[in-house]
Amino acid sequence: MKQVKGGIFIAIMLLLSSCMGVQADIALNSDGSGILVLEYRFSRLLESLGKLDGNERWPPVPVGKADFERTQERVPGLRLVSFSAREDGTDRYHHVKMEFADPGVLLRFLDATGQGASLVQEQGTYRLTLTFTEGMDKADPELLALVEAVSAGYVLQITLSFPGEGSLKVYDREGRSWDTVPGMTLVPQGKQVSFIAPLGTVLTHKQGLSMEIGW
Repeated sequence: MKQVKGGIFIAIMLLLSSCMGVQADIALNSDGSGILVLEYRFSRLLESLGKLDGNERWPPVPVGKADFERTQERVPGLRLVSFSAREDGTDRYHHVKMEFADPGVLLRFLDATGQGASLVQEQGTYRLTLTFTEGMDKADPELLALVEAVSAGYVLQITLSFPGEGSLKVYDREGRSWDTVPGMTLVPQGKQVSFIAPLGTVLTHKQGLSMEIGW
């Protein structure tokens, strides 16, 4: 059994601010390679935070093609295919397409912190676990209300396509299965699985939320 640990790029962005939404579409090939199409929408206010106090070099989220080119250099087996950006009212949209050589490369792209995800390979199968939050049951109620308010209208959407059958399940930090999270839409089985939920719900879930994807 081979296990690779990593974090999740999406989760880091979520933790940086609740003023954004993320859509990730991942298509896996039979040899383990694949394509990731990432679109994230974030408030222009969030982008401006990185420009305060001389912090232009360290924006809170990737704000240009150069950020993904640096990621490509850092992660062998990853290739940036395309990048585009547009503005709509108070929000900015980034659309990124990347190719990865195998699931381990995908994991290293999703995050390099080694804190929020793991990948297990055993007898030709893979199990990818992503942790969105450890739980907010001890958080201040006013903070939770604030996160819910500023997250309104933003969603987290993850879709994976497989060459064969795949599975997706959501569970809390105690390992209990969750298929009735308010506002969540789940396709748990098939050649394409998906998870869609309001961002505020994901960030403020009291028992924590993790996702396990198998193929």
